[in-house]
Amino acid sequence: MKKYIVGLLLMAVSLTFSHLSAQQIKGSVYALPDSTPLNGATVLLISMPDSGKSGAFTQSNGAFALAPDTKGTYLVTVKFVGFGQQQREVKWDNRTVDLGNIYLAEQAVQTNEVLIESERAMATQKGDTTVYNASAFTTNPDATAQNLLEKMPGIVVQNGQVQAQGEQVQQVLVDGKPFFGNDPNAALKNMPAEVIDKIQVFDQQSEQSQQTGFDDGQRTKTINIITKEAMRDGVFGRLYAGYGENDRFKAGGNLNYFNKDRRITLIYQGNNINQQNFSTEDLLGVVSANSNRNGRWGRRGGGGRPGSQQGDVSDFLINQTDGISETQAIGINYTDKFGKKLGVSGSYFYNFADNEAEQNLNQQFFAREGTGQNFTEDQLLGSQNQNHRLNVRFDYKPDKQTTLVFKPELSVQQNEGAENSFGVTTLADRSLNNNSLDKNADLNAVRSRNSLVYRRRFAKRGRSISSSVRFEYNENTGDNQLLSTLNYFTEPVSFDTLDQTSELKGDGVKLTANLRYTEPIKGSGMLQLSYSYSPEWQDSRQETFSFSPEDAGYTLLENDLSNTFSTQYTTHQAGAGYMLRDERAFLLARVSYQYATLENQTEFPFQAETSRQFHNVIPFVIFRYKFSSKKNFFAMYRPSTSSPQVEDLQEVVNNQNPLQLSTGNKDLGQQFTHRILARYNVTNTAKSSVFFAFINAQYTQDFVGQSTIIASTDTALSNGIVLQRGAQFSRPENMEGNWRVNSFITYGRPINPIKTNLNLNFNMDYSRLPSRINDQINFANTATAGVGVVLSSNISEKVDFTLSSQTNASQVRNSLQSSQDTEYLSQLSKLRLNLIFWKGLVFRSELTHQLYEGLGDGFNQNFFLWNMGLAKKLFNNQRGEIELSVFDALTENTSIERTVAANYIQDLQTTVLQRYIMLTFTWQIRKFRSSQ
Repeated sequence: MKKYIVGLLLMAVSLTFSHLSAQQIKGSVYALPDSTPLNGATVLLISMPDSGKSGAFTQSNGAFALAPDTKGTYLVTVKFVGFGQQQREVKWDNRTVDLGNIYLAEQAVQTNEVLIESERAMATQKGDTTVYNASAFTTNPDATAQNLLEKMPGIVVQNGQVQAQGEQVQQVLVDGKPFFGNDPNAALKNMPAEVIDKIQVFDQQSEQSQQTGFDDGQRTKTINIITKEAMRDGVFGRLYAGYGENDRFKAGGNLNYFNKDRRITLIYQGNNINQQNFSTEDLLGVVSANSNRNGRWGRRGGGGRPGSQQGDVSDFLINQTDGISETQAIGINYTDKFGKKLGVSGSYFYNFADNEAEQNLNQQFFAREGTGQNFTEDQLLGSQNQNHRLNVRFDYKPDKQTTLVFKPELSVQQNEGAENSFGVTTLADRSLNNNSLDKNADLNAVRSRNSLVYRRRFAKRGRSISSSVRFEYNENTGDNQLLSTLNYFTEPVSFDTLDQTSELKGDGVKLTANLRYTEPIKGSGMLQLSYSYSPEWQDSRQETFSFSPEDAGYTLLENDLSNTFSTQYTTHQAGAGYMLRDERAFLLARVSYQYATLENQTEFPFQAETSRQFHNVIPFVIFRYKFSSKKNFFAMYRPSTSSPQVEDLQEVVNNQNPLQLSTGNKDLGQQFTHRILARYNVTNTAKSSVFFAFINAQYTQDFVGQSTIIASTDTALSNGIVLQRGAQFSRPENMEGNWRVNSFITYGRPINPIKTNLNLNFNMDYSRLPSRINDQINFANTATAGVGVVLSSNISEKVDFTLSSQTNASQVRNSLQSSQDTEYLSQLSKLRLNLIFWKGLVFRSELTHQLYEGLGDGFNQNFFLWNMGLAKKLFNNQRGEIELSVFDALTENTSIERTVAANYIQDLQTTVLQRYIMLTFTWQIRKFRSSQ
């Protein structure tokens, strides 16, 4: 199947290239009498005789290029404010027409009054990069970069996450430089909107691909904030402090010092009102001890290993919107350039989060024998998490042919967590068992990543050699304590008590090295040869002891709950690729052979070794076609392999919820994932509209799914474990039939009569998730369709609003138990309003409506969250402000989340922050040398 896909793509693209040449109308525009290039002159292309129009602006050197859609006669009109205009008639027949130099003479116009109105295009398309013009979106003077992005078509900011064109944004750059590592929130919440000139959205290639120009398919969805040139030399920022009822407080701010290439940013935040400006990167480290099994603790995104004595800190880490958190965070970001050879950027970030949450959990299982079996639980969770994060980047160019990029990263984390819960398993309204549980954990983690990329270009254009080395080290240590009381109500009635402590130590080392050579081929082609080598070692040791009354201590070693295990996964991959580039089209095709070995060794409680080998042929194709300066198409087929993690391989029983046990599987094999992605962009500068379509399809062979036994009667397992009726035991297993297709379409344009921008989006998602329940395969098929609308003002800085609504309808169908099929609806609507009126008074309001229908009993929701404030601008420059605000004015705030896993549907409700009133003082800092 792979070779047919590649063959068809190559055939189609070769036919395309055979008909392509440099098809455009081009020229250069100069001003008389001194013949200086005119930057920003308007060039209109008018088709004859239907008068269809398209256009472009000249570049800084005066050059322009237009790409007509069809053959015919065109009128080219060139004009610039203050100058006369020139026209040329062109007969175009799919061949390049060079109009040469066009000269415009100055033209004086005498009038009593001149009113100039200019409408700037909402966005333009430059290759694969979408460029949004910030001036096309009007915001209030206090708006942040996040407020600005929320108005742009195709960009969604929700629950601390940023999505652009249907994909998760993984990094935000400022003027092309890293800003606080890969944390999107740090930039978006601390950068004022008024300093932004443009927003670029693109897929950033890997470091090595950027150096060689040969795409390897490794892409990172990136937003680049381009600041206004006049604001790149000065100091700007914001400081604030507030206090309210029930001892609610907030304080913080940011200070930015920009002096050409040298840039320093300081940020601080302290509050107990759930405001956090850090991303999931701050919660990494100990989270790496968490596997991706669908289990009792899989609360986020449909997966997560059951609460584990192996350091599963997902028990204690709460999403930003859950519970009530107190946060202290401070960071510094530094960017500079030393001479012409060395560029440096780096950041340090520290945060402390103290969270408390009460939760209600409901799970409905799909087992045929256990029709109607549910698990409900009330939980009280608490955690304290500290994280230090350091990121540095060195760019060194000793000469024009040589480039070195070195990136060291370090993260250190300490986490303390506690949980108190009571859970009940029922079958057809009959209680099968219950469990009272107390847990405490103290976990530490260190994560270090260092990469070095080297490239050397030769005299012959396109010939180069490059190499990269990446070294990663992870270490996790900690201890857990568990006290659990179980009651079984099946005959005979019984009970059990667990009083245990466990110690964890795990570490991992991964090395990735590759070598690539590129050679130009006659014409516009390029050949690449590559080889990569990547060994990875993971070790895990866990010891669990039960309390001994005789010794009055934890001295009884539990062999079934203890394990010493190591795994090594090594890959060798060699390949060759060919790249062909034209002014309109781009093709890259590569094929690689991969040889991989997976070796596992168990040392305790028994000794065993397993070894497996994998052989794969991995094709890779990228195709890009530029229909015109407004339209382009991109498609990629990129398969990949992945190895199971040590937590999935280690066969040690996890009993932190004795009603839902789990273990690993040392016989797991490699996953092979096929992915096809396609995008289509249209930006119409004449209408100032944007259209974007995205589709992604993914199929995984040997998918690591869950095999679960739900005991309908008391059951003895082969490993000696006895399951009481209603209890569960799960382990990972390679399965077939996992795939997902998701799509996203957005359209945006201004509505000039009411001075607003309209953005519409549509999304569809279909996934098939396999699992094994009591030796029967179940496919959880989930279909979701959604529609969204955003209406944002473009009236003035004094009247700024954004109205948005997103509605998603979901349907879940199970092949094993149709009685558990369900349908549910979610809708999130928001209105954000800022009004500046009489004598510097400001009214702010943010109204959110959340609707959930079709969930479990007691989980349907229909509520409003209304935050509002009244502020007064202070001082002559209006930079000061004092505000009285109220959070959750209607006292209806709540939080609910639905998760569809392979073998159950889960609803989770969490207590959240309720109404409070706060008085806040804010001071805006703006001091730019150019403005003086």
